Amino acid sequence: MFSIDKIANDFGKITGIIHIGAFCASEINQYRAYGLANTIFFEPQKNLCDLIQEKLLPSERAYNLALGNESAELELYISKTEGGIKNGSGASSSFLKPKVHLTEHPSVIFDGTTEVCKIRKLDDVISSENININQYNFLAIDVQGYELKVLQGAVDTLPHIKYIIAEVNRDEVYEGCPMVEEIDEFLKSFNFHNVCTFWQSQSWGDALYVKL
Repeated sequence: MFSIDKIANDFGKITGIIHIGAFCASEINQYRAYGLANTIFFEPQKNLCDLIQEKLLPSERAYNLALGNESAELELYISKTEGGIKNGSGASSSFLKPKVHLTEHPSVIFDGTTEVCKIRKLDDVISSENININQYNFLAIDVQGYELKVLQGAVDTLPHIKYIIAEVNRDEVYEGCPMVEEIDEFLKSFNFHNVCTFWQSQSWGDALYVKL
């Protein structure tokens, strides 16, 4: 997996991270160890966002929101796994119906539970919350097939960003999810290059995009 220390050593300083699809902010200690205390987390599942809120420093923020390319409310398909965090783990939850995920990760259960979540554009949140985007140059996006929608709602933000780590797919892990080539093509127009992809299975992985 990618280390932010190695990314910074290879490509330059990280000034702040906006983490979208934060789950329970398991990366928070890695961010702090690098020296960041200004991270912003977005997590649409309320029980998970509450867990994040309990961990935050005063200079860190968490929003109980999903991000996409519109302002709307959508049903989130909630994943359940035995022994998960509080009301089920929720780590593979998505606005898209699971497909290949069901056979590739049979231990992750989708029992039909859904949760209605608010969706907003990142650009709109940056503006309405008076976030100084110049303090952030890194996006981490882990939203189970919804990554392209998030990026389409961040076209005013992307010129300020240097690094993106995004979950990518080369099969239909969730119904209608974009393939990695679509995300590559979209980000190319903002001068981002896919410098490395770490495939965690036959179908999905994490890609590091850097503005070179």
